[in-house]
Amino acid sequence: RYIDWILTVPLMCVEFYLILRAVGAKQILLWKMIGYSLIMLIFGYLGETVFRSQSVLFGVLSTVGYVGIVYEAWFGSAKKLAVNSNDPKLLGAIKALGWFVLAGWAIYPSCA
Repeated sequence: RYIDWILTVPLMCVEFYLILRAVGAKQILLWKMIGYSLIMLIFGYLGETVFRSQSVLFGVLSTVGYVGIVYEAWFGSAKKLAVNSNDPKLLGAIKALGWFVLAGWAIYPSCA
């Protein structure tokens, strides 16, 4: 599953950036989101494979990346750009992506 995630999770973060680029998103948003996704994936993988005896610690570290992505979508610069655009469709798209990340990614590990 990590082979899949190493492709799809950063792509979801790129999607946030591409949607917001038209309203002034800077590349720092893209790199921040990709950085959060890498934190989530790398620590999750290490906790499940290499450091199994410390899986709780690595799970917490992995969650930092997940929370960072959710924060950006709901409260951070992604949300602020969508609100400042005065475009209800754009705000709706960012909210939908935020819900997808929160709900979809939260339940996925228990389903995998």
